[in-house]
Amino acid sequence: MIPGLFVILSGIYIYYSFIKTKTDVWSYIQKVVFFLVSSGLIFYLLDILFSVVESEQIITFLIVSFSISIIIFIAIHFKSQVKNAIAINYSKVVVGIALFGYVIFVQAVKYLWGRVRFRQLDSAFSQFTPWYLPQGFTGSDSFPSGHAAMGFILLTLIILLKNKKEWIKSLVFIVIIIWAVSLAFSRVVIGAHYASDVLFGSFFIIITFLVFSKKYYGNNQ
Repeated sequence: MIPGLFVILSGIYIYYSFIKTKTDVWSYIQKVVFFLVSSGLIFYLLDILFSVVESEQIITFLIVSFSISIIIFIAIHFKSQVKNAIAINYSKVVVGIALFGYVIFVQAVKYLWGRVRFRQLDSAFSQFTPWYLPQGFTGSDSFPSGHAAMGFILLTLIILLKNKKEWIKSLVFIVIIIWAVSLAFSRVVIGAHYASDVLFGSFFIIITFLVFSKKYYGNNQ
């Protein structure tokens, strides 16, 4: 999850640098949303590293997350505005995928589907449900896989290589695919997901990547 989270954060910070001088209402709304999302993702990173949710110091970690986010945004604000077209397009694709691919198509569906994870099934597998039958709000969130989705978010890094040699692009692409597939496979192996969970989690991100990269990056990969 960590590499994907860093990709999303980088997209947010680059896009903020791009719009930081704008004063229209929509830009202000985006700035506020970016700050809140940044703080939430930093908290998520701390949770992965230190099991914050299981700690009695959640408030302390929330304050730390907001503080780190504030420092980063202040630093970006006083730095030169990002004007590189490739970096800006990269940030737009990342933000689009994070919002539509990960938040809406993956995280929202998770809680609407309510599928029980494989490792949480009883010995008779009586709680098992096929992927195509949503169960509603059951508290379970197996379908689709967020980890698999986060693995394929790394595909956006290819955009930053627009002016690089083809062999470099191909090598990075292969490494990303190996990483994403390995991450998805590992989720099935440990019983956190079914194959259908990781397939659809990956599918949602790949589709949104193709849509947004086509819009902001064109056919010049």
